[in-house]
Amino acid sequence: MNKILNQVLDFPSMINSKLPMNNFNSMVDDSENNVAKWTGMAYNVSALLVLLTSLLAILSPIWSGGMGEGLGVIGNVLAMLIWAYAAFPIAQMVRATGDGLADSKSGIVSFIFRDLALANIKLVGKIAALSAFFGALCMTLSWATSINVSGGFMMDWIDNIAYFTSLPMAAVAVLANTMGLGFVSNILANDWANWDPTMAAGAAWSPNGFVALLWEYVGVLVILAKMFVNLAIYSFFYGIISSLVKWIQSPYLPIKTS
Repeated sequence: MNKILNQVLDFPSMINSKLPMNNFNSMVDDSENNVAKWTGMAYNVSALLVLLTSLLAILSPIWSGGMGEGLGVIGNVLAMLIWAYAAFPIAQMVRATGDGLADSKSGIVSFIFRDLALANIKLVGKIAALSAFFGALCMTLSWATSINVSGGFMMDWIDNIAYFTSLPMAAVAVLANTMGLGFVSNILANDWANWDPTMAAGAAWSPNGFVALLWEYVGVLVILAKMFVNLAIYSFFYGIISSLVKWIQSPYLPIKTS
């Protein structure tokens, strides 16, 4: 009787092992170990999407009738060439981030709250700095030629990836505000995006325009500096919280006894 009962209970397992191309159980069982690889794959796919959407946005004036007239056509063509060139290294940054995450050996908690968060902070900082640099190149041409080479309409696609790349810093800003560090929260939540890579260069060959042009290049360095500061702040908060959790699990008092 027990033998028959065991056979009946094992019937689903037996049928499951006989199903052709059935790798679903192992896929689900290994899903935690493959989180890093799947995340890396998602970033690689995102890199391709970023490239395609950016090129579509950059070239859209051709079929949308936004090329302008006269010198405006020349300015738009120059802006298209510059931003089309920039789209490839920006997409490569997304892919490189995915490759780095795919090689992570951290546990699921450390991967999400440390590796993924720090990778996104680096990614948004690098994209912002590179975009600001190419915006400065457009501004240089505008100042040197009096042709509008801003291409501001070509920056709209960055908003599509701004949410997930800035999410870690938004979380840290909320945490800092909760701890009474409002000045830190304000820097992380507001000052991070206070830059304009397509600002007007002013009158051609004018002193004021030249000063604005220099500040645009300085802004690239400022963005990188903010990235490193944000990395340090996030790592600091993560270290405190991680140490606190470990202490709660195994509380002790740092007192020496002789």
